[in-house]
Amino acid sequence: AADEDTLQRALLNLQSEGFAILMQDAATENLWCERRLLARIHRYSREQRRRAVKPVTPSAFMHFLVKWHGLDDAGGDLDQALSLLQGWAAPAAIWEHALLAGRCGEYSPEQLDLRFLNGQLAWFRPAIATEQAGTIVSATPLAIVPRDSIRHWQTISLDPAAIMDTAAGKVHKLLERHGAMFTADIEQQSGLLRPQLELALKTLVAAGAISSDAFSPVRWLLRPEAQKLRAARIRKPRTPSLPVGRWSIPGIAGKNNDTQVPAADRQQRLATICQSLLRRYGVVFRAVIQREPLLPPWRELLGYLRRMEDRGEVRGGRFVDGFSGEQFALPEALGLLRESAEPGSRPVFTVISACDPLNLGGLITPGVKTPASSGNRVLLENGVPVARIMGEQVEEFDRISNQARDVAQKRLPVVRPWPGRGLTGSGAR
Repeated sequence: AADEDTLQRALLNLQSEGFAILMQDAATENLWCERRLLARIHRYSREQRRRAVKPVTPSAFMHFLVKWHGLDDAGGDLDQALSLLQGWAAPAAIWEHALLAGRCGEYSPEQLDLRFLNGQLAWFRPAIATEQAGTIVSATPLAIVPRDSIRHWQTISLDPAAIMDTAAGKVHKLLERHGAMFTADIEQQSGLLRPQLELALKTLVAAGAISSDAFSPVRWLLRPEAQKLRAARIRKPRTPSLPVGRWSIPGIAGKNNDTQVPAADRQQRLATICQSLLRRYGVVFRAVIQREPLLPPWRELLGYLRRMEDRGEVRGGRFVDGFSGEQFALPEALGLLRESAEPGSRPVFTVISACDPLNLGGLITPGVKTPASSGNRVLLENGVPVARIMGEQVEEFDRISNQARDVAQKRLPVVRPWPGRGLTGSGAR
């Protein structure tokens, strides 16, 4: 019989040839296995775990999403809301009052600005096709992401015509020459009048050519001129009339899915995006991400999600019934998912913007799709769409309950500056 040293050398030779693999096992030292046999064991174990999953209905999954996002009575803090919405592109005007405030127990614009100013967050204009004017308007899509991961989300597709305009071109050249600048410094060095400067900044933001290190400039650019004039007349001495933060030119170039990007960076991008999608939906499959505008192809995401499953970071299986293809879930989401499948004592009513990522009617549950316009709103009963408002008309869906009909007539026509997290039972908040 061969001694231990001879066996070890033989196993190392087989490992270098790709035939054997040393397994990491705390209970057994120097545990070796033939590579193809180990792959077969992994596949068998994975299939066993997947078959053990009991799927829930699409309506139960929608109910789970309402709880997962804190749109029921639970609520959450600002950091939790930002984590849920990382990488989501939404109209600039609805970010605060419809997306963030609806998910937070208490929302403060100052707290949002603080997270930008301390380097925690960044916003950018995604390079996605939209039909709108050449300046930033309320419907201009913006995305908010952690500053340290912006390179994995941001793409730049600058339209040269956007900086051909005299005022916009002058501002862009100033930022190229001096780097980040406050609005007051741009105004002074450009020699532009305030209305000209605002129009130039709007043009550059809409083109994705500039961003700022706070969110208050977005509010400032979107604020109606009549409100600015009225505020100027009643402003107290020494109260600033310009937004905080500095303007700058993004430093990211090219496309995120460019084949020239190093493989390690591509893998890190997939890791960032997959983790964000799992945080947003709890369960990720192809149908649930159809409205996501900033993603690589599903086949790339699928490959990375499978690796996450092999590492034990996610669970694979059939979690939501009625959909083909593979599904992956965070382990911490499974308890709440099963709980959401159980009938509750009272219905939960929630009004969301049609631009909310939970506007999944027609994709997850049967029915019509509500266009993602900032003026459209949807009423959910336990996560399932039961009514909507488009323009001034309230439209009720099939099989709407009398209780939901009353809520729809009371809540859908109302636009609140800081909407509540929803309604429970028949009482409005």
